[in-house]
Amino acid sequence: MNLLKLQILVLIERLKKVTDVAKELDMKQPTVTFHMKSLEEDLGVALFEAKRGRIWLTEAGKALHPYAVKMTAMALEARKAVQDYADLNKGHLQIAADSLMGSIHLPRIVNRFCREYPGIQVELMVQPSRVVQELMYHQEADVAFYYAQDGPSKGITEEVLLDEELVVIFSPSHPFASLKSLTDQLIAQQFFIQHAEGSFMRDFARSYAIKSGIHLWERMIINSPEAVKHTVEDGDFISLFPLSGIRDEVAAGKLMYLPVPEKPGKTVKACMAYHADQPSSPLREQFKQFAKQTLTAPVSP
Repeated sequence: MNLLKLQILVLIERLKKVTDVAKELDMKQPTVTFHMKSLEEDLGVALFEAKRGRIWLTEAGKALHPYAVKMTAMALEARKAVQDYADLNKGHLQIAADSLMGSIHLPRIVNRFCREYPGIQVELMVQPSRVVQELMYHQEADVAFYYAQDGPSKGITEEVLLDEELVVIFSPSHPFASLKSLTDQLIAQQFFIQHAEGSFMRDFARSYAIKSGIHLWERMIINSPEAVKHTVEDGDFISLFPLSGIRDEVAAGKLMYLPVPEKPGKTVKACMAYHADQPSSPLREQFKQFAKQTLTAPVSP
């Protein structure tokens, strides 16, 4: 007994003619008759009887009819539910992003994706870089976005979306505003805002200081990139930041920047990552393509 046979029984009850059922299902009449007889053989009882040129359900057929209606309706509903996900009309997407990607790029990407696919629910988890990579490793996110310099962990596939320069940011009222370039020693003399524990920017800043042989004067630690920028705008502090993350403040005259003194590795990667063993889905694949198309290049100096 399969759903097609039950669907034929439901249609026989409504249309009373094999020819009409065949037309409804876009099938040949002998095929419909074959399935009717097959259903009777499956159940070992007569379900149909011919009277005055029409086909009627027997008492056994009438007993089966309400169950056939429910089963075919549920099958149709199940098919539609699955099709909704395949067509991106429904679905839930879990995205993990470090604090920089989560504040610089993901709001724009997610907003435009939700606008184009209004039936999709997006959960954006903004966490320190190390936490994001752990979420990805344990398959607790469909896709992740973070800044990195090293290669991915085992089992993780990374796609580089941007090669990004990190710069020293400061306010127009800061002494650096009159300079055309910086030295490591000048940077070491200033009040420095350090990014939070577990963030890529903190690791980068510490690595930069070691390579340069300097000690950063870390007077403040902030776990919000937006708060870092607003604090630097006040004039007393400097910090490090991806160039694409300050374009609005630079355009508005709130922030200025200069390149980090020439050192190997001052360019970093803005990455999109996903677990290699995680089953693919139309929703995840569509979002990955959408993110790559939406993400714009960083501003030029």
